[in-house]
Amino acid sequence: MRKAATVAEVKMDIEIAGRRVIREPEVKKKTHTSRTTRWRKVRRGLFPAPVELGPNSIGWFEDEVEAWLAARPRRNYGAQAA
Repeated sequence: MRKAATVAEVKMDIEIAGRRVIREPEVKKKTHTSRTTRWRKVRRGLFPAPVELGPNSIGWFEDEVEAWLAARPRRNYGAQAA
């Protein structure tokens, strides 16, 4: 018997104006942050705002999420910079 695919297993490529849009499960996987934490960061301007895909559907531009990740500070655990 075949099990139904979960939302996380169904990967649909959505593009708007040539930019890839990623949905909640993929954003969670990339950022390792909860939905609530991301919403708090969006309200404070610390995380990219989502785009509305439909009346009950949102996503994030992948390039904006990647830029946010690249801008995160690095921990050096007390090591001196070279």
